[in-house]
Amino acid sequence: MTAMAASAGIVTVKQGYQTTGRGSQQALLLRMDFQDEKPIKRLSFRLKGDTKKNVAGVQLFASDADEFFADSAPACVGLTRSAENVFFTFSASSTVRNNRLWLTARVKDKAKLGQHIDAALTRIDYQDGTCWEVPDTVGDPEGDARIFATHSLVFVPTTDGCRFYRIPAMVVDREGNLLVAADRRYNSNADLGNHRIDVVVRKSTDGGHTWSPQRIIAQGDGQSEACFGYGDPALAVTPSGRIICIMAAGRNNYFYGMRNMGITMSDDNGTTWTPVRELTASSFRDAAHNLTDSLGFWSIFTTSGKGLVTSNGTVMFAANTLKKSGTYSSDCYILSSADEGENWQLGPAMAFAEGDESKLVEKNDGGLLLSVRRRGARGFNTGSPDGSTWGQQWNNDDISNGNACNADILRYNADILLHTYLKHPTDRANLTLAISNDEGRSWHDMMNIQPGGAAYSTMVRLPNGDVGIFFEDESYSADNGYALTFITIAKEQILR
Repeated sequence: MTAMAASAGIVTVKQGYQTTGRGSQQALLLRMDFQDEKPIKRLSFRLKGDTKKNVAGVQLFASDADEFFADSAPACVGLTRSAENVFFTFSASSTVRNNRLWLTARVKDKAKLGQHIDAALTRIDYQDGTCWEVPDTVGDPEGDARIFATHSLVFVPTTDGCRFYRIPAMVVDREGNLLVAADRRYNSNADLGNHRIDVVVRKSTDGGHTWSPQRIIAQGDGQSEACFGYGDPALAVTPSGRIICIMAAGRNNYFYGMRNMGITMSDDNGTTWTPVRELTASSFRDAAHNLTDSLGFWSIFTTSGKGLVTSNGTVMFAANTLKKSGTYSSDCYILSSADEGENWQLGPAMAFAEGDESKLVEKNDGGLLLSVRRRGARGFNTGSPDGSTWGQQWNNDDISNGNACNADILRYNADILLHTYLKHPTDRANLTLAISNDEGRSWHDMMNIQPGGAAYSTMVRLPNGDVGIFFEDESYSADNGYALTFITIAKEQILR
């Protein structure tokens, strides 16, 4: 699903991102590409809905970049205070003509959570005295931006020498800071097995407002079978504070025999990482096939995002498996370590038949709850505390989507489970947060995060009780795929 835009031969107006946050200084409202050759004298805008009371002012920038936030120094060509109708005036000698212009807003620090900001281009006045009243069908593309407690774009397309980023993963380290990981896909947005992909991390020490420079922690060699590339990272933090990153590896796509898994670990909150090693080559047991340091499945793929660390310290990740070549029906097994990532076991029991990427939470009784990606109703199953036995799987129509996609489940407290998912009949769009108060037996929607294009998501509970959500965001798109966006939902919005 692409972003919303409208055109009339004079100007093409594209909607900005559909999320923003308190204190954001450059919340992107509109992008405008002018095709008219005449010099512009004035641009007029209407601030819609809740915008006037939630923003301190709006700014106009000139930049030829496809992605506004990829330009380190866009030229500010005007700013004004918030009002229902605002305008920007240019001198006769101004070079603001035939440019790409961007309208952004400065969101107040105490903007009201959950309200929306938006703007429409209403009129273009030219230096020759003519003007054009811009119809809403052109100047007001569909969409607006919802206000969250925090908002930041963590990985932006075409930055740091990389056009495409995908696959968000996130944890909170033992010091309460955020660590995120993602695929660095360079000039191709295809999955692992078609080209080299590296895994990168960034860290935030201020709750997601700002982020450290990105760092590659798993770099493929682009040549060998097992180390050609790395992707789809999943993170977990052990009781000692060790951060474990599991990832897919190698040259082959999952449906063509992906047999490699990489693992790297950090014992200093993500500052340094061990060299990536092949997980199945040593200290590994495939209990489903009674094999040591060898894999009995034809193909394996660990689910990206985050793993589970149980109350007794066991680290668990969900994995998809294929029994043989030519089949597209995956079965889900649990990959676990009881010694903080030194030794690993796959299985022995199947957790879900004919499933896909899955996430785990621990139930109040110590058992496991598995949530499984499926088209239509999402799949669930319950298992024993160690994952050695599983019950009768079921599908839950409370969480249903028309496009199968990786999502996340989070235990917020003893009474509340949260679940992200895409609530759209056909597309990867309409990222929604659902809540359960009965250990995942039933769910109801709590909040729409954004109605626009979106895909994979992951979430954590922050030390202050807020919930951080890190997701693939296509609400603004310039054919560069997803921006990876971080937002926080305030605890009072969850506990209301």
